[in-house]
Amino acid sequence: MKITRILIPFVLILGLGYLVFAQLSENKQVIDQQSAPRKKVVLQIPVTTQLVQTTTIQDSLVINGTFEAKKELPVVAESSGRITQLFIEEGQYVQKGQVIAKIDDSSIRAQLNTINAQLEKSKNDVASFERLLQAGAVSQQQFEEVKLGYQSILANLAAVEQQLDYTTLVNPMNGVVQSLPVEEGSFVAPGSPVATIVDITSLKMIVQVPEKEVVKLKRGQKVKIITEVFPDKIFQGTITLIAVQADAARKFNVEIELPVSSANPLKPGMFGTVKIQTSTEPKEVMLVQRRALVGSIQNPAVFVVNNNTAEFRRITVGSTSGGLMEVTGGLEPGEEVILTGQINLENGTPVQIMSDVSANPANTNRDVESISE
Repeated sequence: MKITRILIPFVLILGLGYLVFAQLSENKQVIDQQSAPRKKVVLQIPVTTQLVQTTTIQDSLVINGTFEAKKELPVVAESSGRITQLFIEEGQYVQKGQVIAKIDDSSIRAQLNTINAQLEKSKNDVASFERLLQAGAVSQQQFEEVKLGYQSILANLAAVEQQLDYTTLVNPMNGVVQSLPVEEGSFVAPGSPVATIVDITSLKMIVQVPEKEVVKLKRGQKVKIITEVFPDKIFQGTITLIAVQADAARKFNVEIELPVSSANPLKPGMFGTVKIQTSTEPKEVMLVQRRALVGSIQNPAVFVVNNNTAEFRRITVGSTSGGLMEVTGGLEPGEEVILTGQINLENGTPVQIMSDVSANPANTNRDVESISE
């Protein structure tokens, strides 16, 4: 019994010691794990790229503009009065010489009746005085005075008849009624607009060309015109006028004319894009998508992939066309420029290429628009 009493405490002490040792060992493992150096995780930014290559192009100037009627003539009143009859409406085709409106002429006709009566009396007076002159009953001077009165009435009659003609408004050319700001009953005065007639057999577009490009153009040069309304058609126009003086922005007005036909259903007011070839010799260029730009076109830069990292690179740009730009310096063929993901990049940021755009987004016939300064 004594041995048992002695062993029981001893066993308890050993068991408690083992538990303490085990807990201390476990704590040491946790501490060792927490204090061990962690492996650094490198975050790669996903990007898409374009492989830079050279392509052959011919320079063209690309400018937007709005079509206008080649010829436009206003019809204005030349007499005062109310419009009693209107023979046209907006959009109507009218011929040259066609009567388009009548102005009240009642007062003028009353004047004419009075003048005609005066003229008849004066005519009889001249005949009577001529007989009296031959009979020696009146002097030559008296006869001349009567004759002068007759001629004065004739002149007055011609003036009033002219006023009567002014009450009939006649169309000056073949065309379409573009605007009609009056209606029957409207009062007009000399100079008041009554209608605007436009010749739609041909259209014109006036575009502004920078000074460095206008020297490459010439009258009679053919141009291509495309529109959003007829995206599958290419229209041909001709440069008919080049301004001799630039505006304040150092740009020159250039007028382009194109005929209207069943094959050319364009109308005044439509929007179009003109492509004017400015060189005949093709040249090798590097074209990069404009979305690769970091910053503005005036201070251009891009990110280039270099050993799976982003390298910030300043470039120089020559010309642009839609979503493309001509890179004249800062890049080499075979390099990859980053198109998307730039917002998360800085120089040296690791990148992961998710997709590579086709070697070159341009084809050999791509037009290039010169950048205006």
